[in-house]
Amino acid sequence: MKRILLLIVCLCSMGVILKAQNVVSGKVTDSAGEPLIGANILAEGTSIGAVTDFDGLYEIEIPEGATVLIFSYTGFESVKEPIDDRSTIDVSLTEGQLLDEVVVTALGISREKKSLGYAVQEVGAEELTQAQPTDALSALSGKVSGVQLRQSSNIGGSNRIVIRGASSFLGENQPLIVLDGLPIDNSNFNTKATQGGNGGVDYGNMLNDLNVDDIESISVLKGTGAALYGSRAANGVIVITTKKGNIGREQFGVNFSSSVGFEDAYMMPDLQRKYGGGAIISDADGGQDGFEVVNIEGQDYKVVQYGIDESWGPRYNPNISVLHWDAFSKESYPEQYLRPRPWVAPENDVDAFFNTGVTYTNSLAIDRSSQDYGVRFSYSNTSGTGTIPGSALHKNNFSLNGDAKLFENLKAEAYLNYIKSTTKGRPVLGYPASGQRYGNTFGQTLFQWTQRQLDYKRMAEYKNLDGTQRSWNRNAWDDATPHYSDSHYWIAHENYGDDERDRVLGNFGLHYTILDGLVLSGRVSADSYSFYSRERVAYGSQAESSYFESIRNNLEYNLETTLNFDRQLSDNISLSAMAGGNQFRLRYHYNDGATSGGLVVPNLYNLLNSSGTIIAEDLSRVKKINSVFGSVGVGIGNMLYVDLTARNDWSSTLPADHNSYFYPSVSTSFVFSELMSPGSWLSYGKIRLGWAQIGKDTDPYNVNPVYSFSSYLVSNPLSGPFQGATRVYVPIKLLNQDLKPETTTTWEAGVELSAFDDRLGLDVTFFNNTTTDQILPLELSKATGYDSKFINAGEIENQGVELSLSAGVVRSNDFNWNVNINFTKVNNEVVEIAEGIDAIDIGTAPFSGVTLRASVGQPYGQLWGYDFLYDDNGNRIVGDNGYWLRTQNLVPMGTVTPDYNIGLGSNFNYKGVRLNVLFDIQKGGKFYSVSHMWGHYAGTWAPTAGGNDKGNEIRAGVEEGGGIKLDGVTADVTFNDDGTYTVSNVQPNEKYVSGQGWAARHYHGFGMPSAQSLFDADYIKLRELSLGYTFDFSERNVGVSRITLTAYGRNIWTGGLAWDGLDPEMTVNGSGNIQGIEGGFLPTSRTFGLKLNLGI
Repeated sequence: MKRILLLIVCLCSMGVILKAQNVVSGKVTDSAGEPLIGANILAEGTSIGAVTDFDGLYEIEIPEGATVLIFSYTGFESVKEPIDDRSTIDVSLTEGQLLDEVVVTALGISREKKSLGYAVQEVGAEELTQAQPTDALSALSGKVSGVQLRQSSNIGGSNRIVIRGASSFLGENQPLIVLDGLPIDNSNFNTKATQGGNGGVDYGNMLNDLNVDDIESISVLKGTGAALYGSRAANGVIVITTKKGNIGREQFGVNFSSSVGFEDAYMMPDLQRKYGGGAIISDADGGQDGFEVVNIEGQDYKVVQYGIDESWGPRYNPNISVLHWDAFSKESYPEQYLRPRPWVAPENDVDAFFNTGVTYTNSLAIDRSSQDYGVRFSYSNTSGTGTIPGSALHKNNFSLNGDAKLFENLKAEAYLNYIKSTTKGRPVLGYPASGQRYGNTFGQTLFQWTQRQLDYKRMAEYKNLDGTQRSWNRNAWDDATPHYSDSHYWIAHENYGDDERDRVLGNFGLHYTILDGLVLSGRVSADSYSFYSRERVAYGSQAESSYFESIRNNLEYNLETTLNFDRQLSDNISLSAMAGGNQFRLRYHYNDGATSGGLVVPNLYNLLNSSGTIIAEDLSRVKKINSVFGSVGVGIGNMLYVDLTARNDWSSTLPADHNSYFYPSVSTSFVFSELMSPGSWLSYGKIRLGWAQIGKDTDPYNVNPVYSFSSYLVSNPLSGPFQGATRVYVPIKLLNQDLKPETTTTWEAGVELSAFDDRLGLDVTFFNNTTTDQILPLELSKATGYDSKFINAGEIENQGVELSLSAGVVRSNDFNWNVNINFTKVNNEVVEIAEGIDAIDIGTAPFSGVTLRASVGQPYGQLWGYDFLYDDNGNRIVGDNGYWLRTQNLVPMGTVTPDYNIGLGSNFNYKGVRLNVLFDIQKGGKFYSVSHMWGHYAGTWAPTAGGNDKGNEIRAGVEEGGGIKLDGVTADVTFNDDGTYTVSNVQPNEKYVSGQGWAARHYHGFGMPSAQSLFDADYIKLRELSLGYTFDFSERNVGVSRITLTAYGRNIWTGGLAWDGLDPEMTVNGSGNIQGIEGGFLPTSRTFGLKLNLGI
């Protein structure tokens, strides 16, 4: 490896140009003294220029007659410096210059922001990486308006991002990701159970593959701005531009960074520490002090009800000693055999199970540029462990990016990125579907079904000498077979999964300048990956031993040609035009295999080791989209701009009669500040208006029937083997050859203002998106031979406001303080679905009856469940038995869509010191917690061991002054046929019920008031905090030009929660549409770390 890097350095060093005679050199920095990379230096009145390198250094050969140098940088005020007889000119630029800001738009075209008639926000490399994010999506949290983003705490887990609200009932709602003009795959390979609303494994987003240190900027295109990308961009576009060497500057640079981050699980529910596990055995039933008494080897011992995975056992008492779960391994652990220990709360509680995850990231980048070429090579290595014991992630990323001037009018560019990643021990979350291959999950056994006396340090000894399991949840004292639950450490070290992914991203393009301002371009790009995963259930687990493996191979590529024209026709009129075509092709292949009936040879994980018939599935998909597109833009007097775009796609997944769909867009902007006199307090003002219509196709094989092979498929019970032979079957969905594309119509209006010498900036957008003709599966009678039919139906509307506010609170030579606020509010409504259909189920919460639906007249993602009954004053109604009453039918309880999101960022610069703070705030929305439900039912959560209004414990007998009196009133309730009810004879409730009866009655899923475990999804998160200092050695000959040392933290603190310990972000269904359901979570984690950056 060292030889390869040395060779690259040597190759990049070749051809260094000697310094010319008439040359000016220097350094360009910001007001805090930080070097500005890529700042432009131009000799006024000429076309001769230069660009600063990694250290902000430049040199420029001065042409004859030039007397002034112009220094400029995006987002900063330009500076003119007279050359005189100086050979060294150092310049410090001040933030501002919003008027001429350039951003990356559709098809990778850079344009002045003032000319755009739609909203676009760009986040630069420095802002993205200030807290060392693990992936590109999480780096956007709180930094862009109009974006709703949910993060994950799972190792390599997925993030969900939605722009301007959900537009599809059941289809994809996440935006298209474009990397250097290359549309790339951002799929999430959650297990099928997770996608269906149950538990499973979250394998993360494909975008996690990218090295964040390679990213130059991320632009978010919303609505109108995304139209040129076609049907794949119906949900918006995230345009990622990577760092590269640039033609036209003499530069050689080396940049090295190294970081270490420490992750800990910090947010957990408050668990009770008064009572242990099992159940209380009365004296009448032969118990003593609440324990069963057994005779072992001639001596009586008190033993726990090990087979009960709940915590309704005796109260802790240090004077009582019992045989704990680990007192029966005579051969393996003789020192513990039949040794009673006190009945007390554990010294090492649940938090002791989690490790401190440690992640090391090292990156090297080498940049070489000249007048004729630019090249950048980078290598990044990430190696880390998660908070779950045994979990680990390793990733290697190689990237080569460059361009070259082949001839005077011909330029070539190329990009190649190879990523190899492996992960071990991704946690299984929630409740997998019945019959699936997983054993117990951490979310179930840590915070729901457990015994509270368990000491996790002792549980780490989870195996006997013969390799068999030592589970705390043994059937009985003399039967070590796991009853319900495996040991947590057995799950982590024996029932683990692993996966590996190989991915190649690349593109190659040629640009030929036919005439000044007329460029013909051609590009070919590809995204190819192979993803291999394995899952195990070891022999001796509570579940049957099994092995599963799957492999996905995906190749998608684009062929694209464009002809671009961009000219200033006169002093007051500019014209830009573009025409092009694109062909997109996708080839996807998936197959998997699983054992059945257990493993013949224990712990030999091979499909051929299956006791029964191997269960297999094989799936292939092919898709093609042909496209033509074009745009025309006119600018008048640097003040009025009008853009027209059009695109037509032909999709192979739609019927021949309906596979062509056309979508236009029009936008305009008016820079009214051009009419104002110089020196006005308002330095920049613009209004804009845009409208677009975008089509959207469907998945392959929803039009014509195709035969499939499978020895088993959950969705088709008839697909199993017949007399040992694999069946060939047709889909059980009735296909529709009259399908049309979905259509999204969007309009937006906005204003951009900059005042007080660009110290204050405001960008406000009002938008409306309406999606019609959605492609939906309509349920059919089973008598038809099908379960559903695809139809065009349904309409959903999103409208809202986005606001971005920036303020330069303090600006001086030594100190700068900037504040940025991003605000997003989205109101959506399901306008209609189909004739006779008022709701579509999106997903369900396990064991609860709570259903996530798209319901007509309500916001998308409405949670339906059983609510309490209320009197006219809003009091809950209690029945004669002392328990709350509930509605007869499921009722809407709230939407998962938040009322609004706010990102509040602030950065301080003092000389070489930088401090950055970012808060992420969410208000509104709902989520349902299965952990809260079962945690109460099982007696593990703190409220189940609380006190009542008499000052007594609720677990004490009602006749002893214990129990609980539920808040509410008694009343006579009369139900109507439609489920509504009337209330009369309202009286205060005075009845007490037992604590365990209350928990069992109201936290038992089906038939109980679901609202008891429904919470507001509010939060305030300290998302990022970083403090850094840069040592500048550019004036010294020490071999290093600068060293930056940064301390950082991510997801440091969370407040404003409806229930402490329940994070609304910690759902179990990954990045799909099933949100707002917590089914068995892992604790929210936070990261603290250090990063060192060297510039050479």
